[in-house]
Parts: sequence; structure tokens; C-alpha cells
Amino acid sequence: MTSVIEFQPTAATRERASDLTPDLRAVPTHQTLAVVCALLCIGTPAIAAVISASNVRTRLALGDLEGARRASRKTLWLCCASAMMTMFYVLVIVLGADGYSQVH
Repeated sequence: MTSVIEFQPTAATRERASDLTPDLRAVPTHQTLAVVCALLCIGTPAIAAVISASNVRTRLALGDLEGARRASRKTLWLCCASAMMTMFYVLVIVLGADGYSQVH
């Protein structure tokens, strides 16, 4: 006769298991910022920011906490680059329009 032993997880076992899985809120995704930049700013870096922001949750789900942090920093950097490029282009257009109106 064989006996079947069922594993009953204790509170300590569950606590240790939860320590091994990374918290999804541990790393900011900056997803909202990336989408706003994609809608309002110059496209190429903003689209890359949206893709990078989606990689944050994927890396967290795989347990790669350092990779998620790296993707989060990259997302923020790409959003800032997109905003700076947009401000630069608007400045060039405004100054160009001012120069054109003084000539004509």
C-alpha cells in the first residue's frame, strides 16, 4: 500500500516564494508618459519609448529586475529626447518664420 503525501505550504514557505518573485510595482514603466510623447512629440524616439515601456513589464514577468530597471531608464531617456527634439524644431520654425516676416 502506498501513501500519498500532499504538500501543504506554510506561511513561511509562501513568504519565501513571494520574496523570489519581483513585485510588478517595483519598477516604473513610464507607459503613460511614452504614449503622451508619441501623440504630442516627434515620432521616432517616442515610438521607441513606447516599445521600451512595454519591455519593462515583460522583463519583470521573466524575473529580470535589472533588465526592467534598464528598460525603464531607457524609456524615460527616450521621452526626454523626443520632447527636446520637439522643442528644438518648434524653436527653429518660430525663428525661421520671424526671419521670413522681416524680409518680406
